[in-house]
This record gives sequence, structure tokens and C-alpha cells, in this order.
Amino acid sequence: MARSRGRGLELEEIKKAEEKARAQANQVRRKSVFTVLGIVIGLAAIAAFILLQPPPPGVAFPSLGNQHLTALTDPHAPYNSSPPSSGPHFGGLAPWGANLTEVIPPELFIHNLEDGGIVLTYSCREGCTDITEGLVGLVDDHVGERLLVTEYPGIVDPDGVAQRGAAVAWGRVLYFDEWNTDVRDEIETFIRLYEGLDNHAR
Repeated sequence: MARSRGRGLELEEIKKAEEKARAQANQVRRKSVFTVLGIVIGLAAIAAFILLQPPPPGVAFPSLGNQHLTALTDPHAPYNSSPPSSGPHFGGLAPWGANLTEVIPPELFIHNLEDGGIVLTYSCREGCTDITEGLVGLVDDHVGERLLVTEYPGIVDPDGVAQRGAAVAWGRVLYFDEWNTDVRDEIETFIRLYEGLDNHAR
């Protein structure tokens, strides 16, 4: 009698231990599910954040390399954007700042791009003081940054449409045809993203 009661208590202890083990296993499974679910939700949130970001401003152009010319007049392969954003160039730098009195050739200002500069160009047959004053204002607001303003006659976007202005970084051009707050904000973003990048060949 005592033996069967002892056996019953033993079975009851085993049953309790099994139930406890099952409860612990369920708890571990629930934690694992919540952990995986948290990771999936976190990754989905990161992906959504990335996908919802606006694309960087401007049109990307393949790099034409960093070949140095011995003179501004040396013959070279044609550039692949207008204004040019990479490719053969002279080893000297054009002075930073606003230059409204002469046209700085791309063979010179491309080296400014290579050094992390932004070249702000305009093309106005009939005058565009709104654009030139806006570009000069940007240079004044970004003292110490590598910005250069110059005329570039014949700015044309990839669709063959003439434009009155373009902000140029190495391998990227932001075209615009008027001056307003939205255009200025877009150029500010362009400067923030691309000014100061080292584009020398490695």
C-alpha cells in the first residue's frame, strides 16, 4: 500500500516536472517568436525608411576618369554631360568663388570637381540676373566651402533640352531653368551631399 502511494507520488512529481518543462519550452518559443517578429518589424521599418527617402538630386553620369592634360587646349575624348562632370582636365584649379566676368573652361573646372568642389553654372543669352544673383548668394552663404560660379554656354540636359542653370559635382549634374525657393533648397541639398568628397582616382 505504502509502495503504491510512493509510486503515485513519484508519478505525480514526474507529471509536474513534465508540465513545468513544457511551460518553460512554450515560454522560450514565445520569446523566440517575439524576438524574430521584432527583428522582422525592425528590418521592415528600416527598409520602408530607405525606400521612402527621396532620390538624391541631379542626374548621375558615368565617370570618364581623372586623366590630366598638359594644357587646356590638349585634344581629348568628348565629355558625356553638359556641363561636363568628369573626365580629362588640366592639373590646375580655378579660383573658388563667383566668377561672372569670364567663362572658365571645363578642362579647368573639372579639377575643382575632382577636389570635392561644386561648380554652379548658368547659361543666359538674354540675361538671368535672378539665377546669377541666386548663385552668388549661395556662395556668400557657404563661405569656406568649395563652390565656384561660372558661365557655361549651352547647358543641355540628357533629354536634349536647353537649361539656364546647372549645379555640377563629380559624376552628377542638377539642371534647373528658373530660380525659386525650391530650386535653391535642392541645390543646398546637392551641396550638402557632394561638396567635400574626394574624387581622385585610387
